[in-house]
Amino acid sequence: MRPALALGAALLLALPAGAVPPDPPGDPQVAEGARLVDSGRYELGLPLLEAALARLPGDPDILVYIAFAQRRLGNRDAAMEAYLQALGSNPNHPGALAYQGALLLEMGDRAGAEANLAQLTNSCGRCAERETLARDIARAR
Repeated sequence: MRPALALGAALLLALPAGAVPPDPPGDPQVAEGARLVDSGRYELGLPLLEAALARLPGDPDILVYIAFAQRRLGNRDAAMEAYLQALGSNPNHPGALAYQGALLLEMGDRAGAEANLAQLTNSCGRCAERETLARDIARAR
């Protein structure tokens, strides 16, 4: 992921459980789409992110933003597909694993969420994404 931990940490505190935004992207179109998604304007950010993904196919950070927007819009299947694509590009992408884990919890798949937590633990130790998913799983008990 791209470096911008201070902004990511601030957004993490502002978002509901299960939300671990990727670091802000460098591409202006992606940055604007991500800004709109981060501000809850999913319908406006999604087309920008999808257009950017057409230019930058397989970018896991863009895919995570798309998946997050789809999830917040209630489109679980589209969100899951985007998470799977992101993980296909980067199997240890912390944001994809954490967000997908939160979606799995929403869908009643606790074992799947715990598998994502184990993978996060192995790949990033006690990173913010791992800690957020661990809290989400604990709350779901």
